[in-house]
Amino acid sequence: MKKSIKATIFGSAAVLMSISLAACGSSNTSESTKKTIASKTERIQSKKSSVSLAISAAESSAVSSSTSSEASSISSASSSSKVSAQNLTPQQLGILVVLNQNPQLLQALDAGPNESTGLWFASSDDNDTNVELAGFDAITTHGDGTANLYYKLNGNNVIIKKMDPNSGNCVANEKLMTITVPVSQIMQNYSTPQQQNQVNNDANQLKQGNN
Repeated sequence: MKKSIKATIFGSAAVLMSISLAACGSSNTSESTKKTIASKTERIQSKKSSVSLAISAAESSAVSSSTSSEASSISSASSSSKVSAQNLTPQQLGILVVLNQNPQLLQALDAGPNESTGLWFASSDDNDTNVELAGFDAITTHGDGTANLYYKLNGNNVIIKKMDPNSGNCVANEKLMTITVPVSQIMQNYSTPQQQNQVNNDANQLKQGNN
């Protein structure tokens, strides 16, 4: 009887030990599986992060390239609209002088081609007999001289001569006054394509002749 009880006790202990070992094995397997899943998750997240960074860098590069291209285009357009005063014809410079000193003179351009009136351009060669005006071109209405504008480019300035209304009792007694205007100021009326087209058109309408 005692042997039977001992056998039963040993048998029960063996069963419990087997269950315990099985439970431990199951627990170890579960922990191993969790670690494997966690490792895979970390790798996937790492890959996503790398892809996200690559996409962000590509988008940033594309935006930077686009911005640089636009800035370059704007800079190119801006520089193409700028013209040096040295590259202007005497007629173009004359129109700019008129715009700076007496814009109302441009109304004379409306005179027909066969009219004796109008706005005329006279080159410096036409003034070589007048020492005071030597080297100066002129815009004139062929009137009494009060509207005449004489000018020449001198470095960064435009030298302008015109009648001084306070220098005499009548037009015949009036003397020429000299004005120095910065080229940058003169060129303000030739800074946009629209202004350039207008000045060029007006310059082409000037009649040619001495004053």
